[in-house]
Amino acid sequence: MKELLNRREFLTGNLKSALGLFGQMIIPTIDQERTFIRPPGAQDEIVFLTSCTRCGICRDVCPVTTIQLFNIESGAKLAGTPFLNPNEIACTYCNECSKHCPTDALEVPENGMVPPIGIAKVMKKNCIAYQDVMCDYCIRACPISGALTLENGKPKVDSDFCNGCGQCVASCIQHDTKGLYVKALSSLS
Repeated sequence: MKELLNRREFLTGNLKSALGLFGQMIIPTIDQERTFIRPPGAQDEIVFLTSCTRCGICRDVCPVTTIQLFNIESGAKLAGTPFLNPNEIACTYCNECSKHCPTDALEVPENGMVPPIGIAKVMKKNCIAYQDVMCDYCIRACPISGALTLENGKPKVDSDFCNGCGQCVASCIQHDTKGLYVKALSSLS
């Protein structure tokens, strides 16, 4: 009976992977549909998926453990590839993941300027500054001058400077519902 359960679990896992892969194959615009965030230095999604060896080194060297790996239930295309959620743990842009990547899936450009991984959005209904409470924790936590500013006492994100690191989200003093949220660049509309 135990062998039957193991076989069933194996087949269920394979079916989930196959369905995930099939679902991903019928969507030709992979990068436009992506709602998750890749680590800094990630190439275009198609290039990334073909060059990432799923070794997990990027996750292992991340000093703040923000990088996670997709599991098999996410589909065969994504399984083992890295992603991060700066809304849970901010990225420090230390570039350790890029420095240790054995392929070109993650790379630091020659000019050293890693492109943004996302962009912060102010959630007005959750932000206490929009409830006329003086607060600038997010502004003070932002590591990039000009990315977050106060306009009439309320935070405003400048998309030309924001890199989506999530430091503003981590510093928000709202406990349950944060006043800011980092979105993947490809999920903006």
